[in-house]
Amino acid sequence: MTRISSHLTNSESLQECDSTFKQWRPAFYISNQHRQNSVARGDSSNPYALLLLNQPISNSAVFSEICCGAQYIVCADGGANRLRELHLSSAGRDLCELDAICGDLDSIQDDVKDYYQRQGTAIIKDPDQHSTDFTKCLKHISSKYEDIIGEEHIIKGSQGPNPHGLDVAVMGGLCGRADQAFSQLHHLYAAAEDPSLLHGDIYLITPESVIFVLERGLNIIHTPVASDLLAENVGIIPLGRPSIITTRGLAWDVKDWATEIGGKLSTSNHIRCEIIEIETSERVVFTVELAQKP
Repeated sequence: MTRISSHLTNSESLQECDSTFKQWRPAFYISNQHRQNSVARGDSSNPYALLLLNQPISNSAVFSEICCGAQYIVCADGGANRLRELHLSSAGRDLCELDAICGDLDSIQDDVKDYYQRQGTAIIKDPDQHSTDFTKCLKHISSKYEDIIGEEHIIKGSQGPNPHGLDVAVMGGLCGRADQAFSQLHHLYAAAEDPSLLHGDIYLITPESVIFVLERGLNIIHTPVASDLLAENVGIIPLGRPSIITTRGLAWDVKDWATEIGGKLSTSNHIRCEIIEIETSERVVFTVELAQKP
């Protein structure tokens, strides 16, 4: 596999490299200005849907930025309560137009449900007790994929439709109950392994971090620390299986390094390049700190 130098600073340079790799752009979702600049540069990025979990929205500035660019917005059951609370604290001004509320609907408050019904929001009850509201929302977003993307982005070819991807930005948090925090990380792994749930990538955005699951092989991560969107602190966590990793562009790079829970972990590492590389033998969680805190 061809190596890609960490000093590369744009997608055009990456595309010139004869190699198979996966690109990640965690800053794309947290700044409308950054998205506009990325589009102007010709960077390849998918449209995205926003999924709001039943967690406090403590970083309202980042939430507002994510809302600005979302093509579709869904609340997972009680997430609608959180959104309504935020609207009320903003002098009653709705910060975004909610498209759907999904789940078993055992957490949403009656007055909140009535409010969004009057606004034309789709209320979708899924009583399946073998899946969580997180999964139910991902299934709903996947089912609406072609409607969200639009036919102008569906390219017909000899092999059938070749659509653009649709990423999912999930607003949640890991500071509540421990079992729910692990559940969110579990869903990141599960979604990455299940093509029926996603048509693109999935990012979990907490009040302080962006979290996603790297693919096996070479991953190229765009980390514009100089833009004041991301801070320098990152972690590489092998929650699924032990992995062998090689990194480039971090303060403490490693080569063919064995990492596992209960063994060696790369945490509190620091970004040293605008683009970093991580090659991994297994899927691993990558975390990067947000510069803009609650």
